[in-house]
Amino acid sequence: MKNQRPGKSEYIHIKEVLSTVIRNCRPEGNSELSEIRKIWNAELNTSITDNAQPTAMKGTTLLVTVKSSTLTHQLRFLANDIVKAINRVSGRQRIAEIKYKTGTF
Repeated sequence: MKNQRPGKSEYIHIKEVLSTVIRNCRPEGNSELSEIRKIWNAELNTSITDNAQPTAMKGTTLLVTVKSSTLTHQLRFLANDIVKAINRVSGRQRIAEIKYKTGTF
């Protein structure tokens, strides 16, 4: 039987396909979450930013994905300070609360 796709003998990993689709469907550009990530990475220690990143915004609630439950617990104590820092740097009341979830980003 003849190959239906001429010239396409090389396989592409699904991760590459999904990354391209997501990037095209949800471009970050100058979105609010993108700006908050920049502030997050500039204001917080690299030991936190390497293991926790903002992944979603819903209204004034910021969802942060954290690699370990131990760090999630520690970040709960810093939540008020982080909210104040982000709002101070952005110049407006962007975030009222932070919710954390354990996972990968």
